[in-house]
Amino acid sequence: MMMSNSNDNDWWKEFLPEDISEDTFTTEQKTLFQIYKVSLDQIRLFHSIRTGRNLFLSKLITDEEIVWNIGVMGVGNKHRGNFKFYRSSVIERLQRYDEAERKYQWHSAQWTEKSMRILIEQWTLGMMVVIPGIESLDVSHDGDIGSPMIFTKEWYEHMPLRKDLPEGFWEYRATVVYPLMARSICRSYPMATMKGLVSLAEMTNFDSEKYDMEMKARHSDLQGVIPNKLRRMISINPDEEMKEQLKEFGNLAKKYGYVMYDTLEEAMEKEAGLLPSSIDNLPTWVGGTLEVDIKDCLKYLFRCEPDALKLMEEVYNQMEENGEILHPKHMQYQNK
Repeated sequence: MMMSNSNDNDWWKEFLPEDISEDTFTTEQKTLFQIYKVSLDQIRLFHSIRTGRNLFLSKLITDEEIVWNIGVMGVGNKHRGNFKFYRSSVIERLQRYDEAERKYQWHSAQWTEKSMRILIEQWTLGMMVVIPGIESLDVSHDGDIGSPMIFTKEWYEHMPLRKDLPEGFWEYRATVVYPLMARSICRSYPMATMKGLVSLAEMTNFDSEKYDMEMKARHSDLQGVIPNKLRRMISINPDEEMKEQLKEFGNLAKKYGYVMYDTLEEAMEKEAGLLPSSIDNLPTWVGGTLEVDIKDCLKYLFRCEPDALKLMEEVYNQMEENGEILHPKHMQYQNK
């Protein structure tokens, strides 16, 4: 961890009695800074929050969660070097942590057999999968580590119509499974918080008769209370209704990095500085040729959570034995 000051920016003097040094932090904190590749000014920001008074922060907040929120609020450098504003925006997010706990049990929720079963079902169908080693290119960052990518195939052929689903079907996925998955991604993919996630979704088989379109609106606060940041959301093969919705979003879509393309080829051309340059590095369910062992992806997801890893292994094996994992064609490359 480098502690020498490389510029004349002394914003920290308003919040700290003296500058940080190697002796300022515990071994555990220094390890966190190394894992998350935190910059010198971000380390100062961390220390000013951890030692700050009258910030009215939840006692549940850990050092790692402070780092997560520093990362999320730094994605895209929205503060543009204004570290006082940056600090206040991080504190505002941290002050919402009690709300994150109250509404989504961000701190206290644990993986259960029910939630794990749903996650395994979703990932084995190609829904919101993070693949180890597949990152955005980020050529503007001089070849630095890119963002983890999350790949989705909107596919609901195995499901009944929304009106025939059990009550709370989609709600449970949005308010329980998604926050649990987001927290596990934070733990297992450090750059998910420091650089944000890049999402690539294949929309050919999207079915509005089965998906709860109002769910995201009901939980629009979710991204604001948990440290989960989608910096770019790329959809391919949208229908005309989706395109019209994107037009209606207007500047809001631009602000949140939401774009649509008619084909994967067009997306790869227009997003050449972000998406992998070859379909060999994109999974089959979004149109690539890469066949992925989903169980290996799940093992990586839970590499920092031994209890969750053990539960995943047990539930996955049980689902496999019972024939509950569907293995749809889009999860394999069809043009061998």
